[in-house]
Amino acid sequence: MMRRIVLLSNGIDPVSGRPAPPPGEIAAIGLALSVGDPIGGDPIGDDPAGGLHAGPPSPALRRAAGYGLDHVDCLGGGGDAVEALAAHLAADPPDLVLAGRQACGGEDSGMLPYLLAEQLGWPLLSGVIAVGAAAEGWLPVTIGLPQGARRQARIRLPCILCAHDAAPAPPFVFDRARRAELRAVPTPVSTAPASIAPEGTERPYRARPRLIGAAAQAGAGTVLDHPDVAEAAHALRDHLRALGVLKSPRGPSADA
Repeated sequence: MMRRIVLLSNGIDPVSGRPAPPPGEIAAIGLALSVGDPIGGDPIGDDPAGGLHAGPPSPALRRAAGYGLDHVDCLGGGGDAVEALAAHLAADPPDLVLAGRQACGGEDSGMLPYLLAEQLGWPLLSGVIAVGAAAEGWLPVTIGLPQGARRQARIRLPCILCAHDAAPAPPFVFDRARRAELRAVPTPVSTAPASIAPEGTERPYRARPRLIGAAAQAGAGTVLDHPDVAEAAHALRDHLRALGVLKSPRGPSADA
């Protein structure tokens, strides 16, 4: 069976300020439940989808579970969220990881899925509106485009998918939220080497050419009315020299 994990955040409703899952993460749960059925919404087989959160349990996570998640693993220990999620997923890799477009905690950038995919070395697709059935290690998906257009694509498993805002959202079931298990999971120790920022290279200052010189500030210029090619070329050359773009010849003039 395909293991599916939905990344969850400690979302806050922008209007009421109460804990609530972002709409994009609800759409990601809907995609996780509809794998293999583009118009579905029923879990596949006996392998329910689970959630994953970097941080302690919160009411927003339990409400997110009410949209169809059997459990939510909450990684403790603090530290960098991307490194904690990458270490947890690398220890027991799932087949598919889904995420929303952006969390709604206040200053969320929406970069976490991309940084996570880079650290894991997994492919990523964004704007996914439907997911088909996996075959031979490939997963067909439908990508939502502007003005209602759709594009069919496929991606190699394991992978990360970012749900489109228009992806079908599953219904909320209060009893499912009440019965969902929020599990505190210790963060595995990452064996990957710590990322080191590349050192910069110091270079001596190099003067840039001046595009506007004193002659241009003085308003100097020449208006040519239907000139021949040679006259126009000479006028253009003289103007560029006056601006400082071209240097004046030191020796005898080439036109002499």
